[in-house]
Amino acid sequence: MTTEKTNTQKLFSALDETWNEFFVLICCTDENNINQIPFEDSWTVAQLATHVKKSNNAIAQGLQMKGVPANRSSDEREEELRNTFLDFTIKFNSPDFIVPEKKEYQKRAVVEQLENSIEQLKQLRQTTNLAQMINLPVFGEITKLELLYFVLYHTQRHLRQLKNILSILAQKN
Repeated sequence: MTTEKTNTQKLFSALDETWNEFFVLICCTDENNINQIPFEDSWTVAQLATHVKKSNNAIAQGLQMKGVPANRSSDEREEELRNTFLDFTIKFNSPDFIVPEKKEYQKRAVVEQLENSIEQLKQLRQTTNLAQMINLPVFGEITKLELLYFVLYHTQRHLRQLKNILSILAQKN
């Protein structure tokens, strides 16, 4: 078995584990808490899930783009992505197209849309040539494999945020 295939399998396994934990926490959040603001300038649970869904959908579009063969290792930017998104001292401003709306959300719709975005990425990772390079305004030149690393670290970042929000909401109740 090649190292690249082994690394891809490890990535897929980490993605599945992270998605599952994130998804279960969203599903287990009480309907009354899904739209509660835990603290000033924070997203609600529903907004956080919607942000991850929107990001997943944008990545799915990237995975479907016509790419070109990468002229470098297909995982060259993995460490950069990990160091950036798992550095919790950095506060990011999301691009407008993945910022969740300020509104009351229905839990069932949030859960279904999040699940659909995850399933779409699971399907695409199996059928997409991950060694292809594309150019996206947010990332510049990036391989489709690196997009999946981004999804992993982005979701892990928001999993930590979700746990913090749920902890604060539990203290309030």
